[in-house]
Amino acid sequence: MPRPAGPVRAGPAPSREGIIAMEKFGRLVDTAGTVMAGGAALCLLGAILAVSWMVFWRAIGGVNSWELETSIYLAVAAVFLASPFTLRTNGHIGMELLDATLSDGARRRLALVGNLLGFVVCAYLAYVGLELTLRAYASGEKVLGVWTPYLWPKYATMPLGLGVTALQYIVAIDRLRRPGHAGAPAVAGAAQARGDAS
Repeated sequence: MPRPAGPVRAGPAPSREGIIAMEKFGRLVDTAGTVMAGGAALCLLGAILAVSWMVFWRAIGGVNSWELETSIYLAVAAVFLASPFTLRTNGHIGMELLDATLSDGARRRLALVGNLLGFVVCAYLAYVGLELTLRAYASGEKVLGVWTPYLWPKYATMPLGLGVTALQYIVAIDRLRRPGHAGAPAVAGAAQARGDAS
C-alpha cells in the first residue's frame, strides 16, 4: 500500500535565528511606523490649527501670509508619514469582495503578489523622492508664495514615509510566509471581512 505524500515545502525551512531576527526587524519597523503615525497626527493637528487661524484672521479683517502654505506643507507630510501605520493596520481602502470568495491558500498567494507589487512601487517612489529631496536641498529651492519655506523638508517626508512603508511590506511578506501568523494585512483584512459577513 503506497504511503500518502507529506506536505510539500517550497524550500528549506528558515532557521530559528532567522525567524527571531525577522521578528525583531518586524517589531522595529512596526515601532517606526507607530512613531511616524504620531508625527502625522501632529502634522494634521498643525494643519487644522493653521486653517482655523486663517479663517478667524480673515473674519476679523486680517491678511493671511503663512497659513495656507503651512497647512498644505503639513497635510502632505502627514500623508507620507502615516503610510506605514496605515499599511500595518490595514487602514487603506481595498476591495475585499474577491478576497472573501477565495480559499485561504489563494488568498495568501493574492496577498503575496499584492505585497510584492506594493513593495516595488514604494521602494521606487522612495528612491525618486530621495533624489527630489537631495536636488531641492542642493539648489535651495523654495515654495512660491508669500511665505517661502524650503521645499526639501516637505520632499523628505516622501522617501522617509515610503521607505518605511516598503520595509513594512517586507515584514508583511515575511508574516504571510509563516503559517498561522495573523500579522499579514491583506489576509487579516479578508478574514475579518468574512467574519463580519457571517
